[in-house]
Amino acid sequence: MRYINSLNYDSTGRGRLRPGDVKGWLMITVSMAAVLFNWNTVSARSLGTILLQVEKESPALLAAEEAVAVRRAGVKIVKSRYLGEVDAVVKNSTFNDKRLINPIGYPLNLQPDLFDNNQIGYGLRAKLPLDINGRIGAQLEAARQLQKASKAQKRDVRLRLLYSAAALYHGIEGILAEENALRHQIQALDSHIQTTEAAIKAEQEIPVKKMRLITERDDVMGSLAALKGQEQRLRAGLAALLAARSFPDSLSPIHILPPETAWKEEMIEQRPDIMAFKARINSSRAFRRAARDSRLPKMAVDGSWIQNQGYNGENGDNWTLSVQVGMPLWDGGGRRAEVAKSSAGVRMLQQKLAALRYQARSELISARAAWNAATARYQAALASGKAAAETARIQENRFTEGQISADNLVDAEAALSKAESGKAVALTDLWKAGDSIRFALGREPALYPGRQTVSHKR
Repeated sequence: MRYINSLNYDSTGRGRLRPGDVKGWLMITVSMAAVLFNWNTVSARSLGTILLQVEKESPALLAAEEAVAVRRAGVKIVKSRYLGEVDAVVKNSTFNDKRLINPIGYPLNLQPDLFDNNQIGYGLRAKLPLDINGRIGAQLEAARQLQKASKAQKRDVRLRLLYSAAALYHGIEGILAEENALRHQIQALDSHIQTTEAAIKAEQEIPVKKMRLITERDDVMGSLAALKGQEQRLRAGLAALLAARSFPDSLSPIHILPPETAWKEEMIEQRPDIMAFKARINSSRAFRRAARDSRLPKMAVDGSWIQNQGYNGENGDNWTLSVQVGMPLWDGGGRRAEVAKSSAGVRMLQQKLAALRYQARSELISARAAWNAATARYQAALASGKAAAETARIQENRFTEGQISADNLVDAEAALSKAESGKAVALTDLWKAGDSIRFALGREPALYPGRQTVSHKR
């Protein structure tokens, strides 16, 4: 931006402005820019570091990890049913049969004392189920599929968090570019107002023009304040993903083009949400099989060892071993209803999976269309930036030669600043569109650390 310090008159008597000495202002501006640049460079946060912090700190992802731990424990619980149960028991027996308490005669080796009518025993009791109907095996398969589904859901939560953080990051980038353009526009209007004030003093302009410029500047300042509010909202959302109270850090601007992602509709099957639904369907099928197996005969082995403490401290060991076979006959239709419930659950999940597949295809097609549109907008922004730069160069030469007024030069420089911000916004939109394709395919963001991307300079 040029600074004007004098007023010159041409041969027609019309006042026009000429460039003055700008060295002092230039030194101050360069010094302030250097300080701000150094501060931003030190505290700027890249998208990759933010994505890693989201993975580490996000409560939602930690909750998903605990959900996986829950399902892992569920698998262990079902596995333990194959091993049966062993319990320690203590029992108290009280007899009221007089034939036991006061026997008529005693054996030769037994003293003629009363039989103890209050006996206590302790020992072990065990039960081992034999899975002849396959119910335990079906329950184990269901638990394993639920664990697999929980792992896929964890990956889905992770991807959604990463893309939410990336979208917020790119959104803040775009807003910062727009704010920069508005600041340049305000600076241009301030210079415009200064030149108008000088022209008013020279009686070459009327005060109404100054009031119009002040009103226009106030409108731009209002737009800038609105953008600051949007920026704070996005920063608050990013802070929530980082489990922090605020996110005041500056951002590292992205100056490269995103890589173009190859895609096919068949690739949506690798999405973690679709894989989670597949595992849930397999789990429901296993539960249905377990419900059917519950209507078949079942077998178990029971055993116990009890040491009785009774008559005069004498003791005796008793052990039992039995094989039990049961055949379900009637329970009021409960087992039949359980099978019907499981079958309905399988059909419900199948329909939900079909709906999710249609949604995933729609998201992929929409993301591809958004990519094409963003590419066209970016190319248009590049062309607009080149045209604005050439116009500003021509207007600067014409101003130096005294062919135009400072108003025209200020407008040209404001247009150039707006074109530059438009190019930055178009680039962030292009990154968003590229990430949308990757999200629709179930992949990580392009700027996720450790990912090899092939990009091109702007």
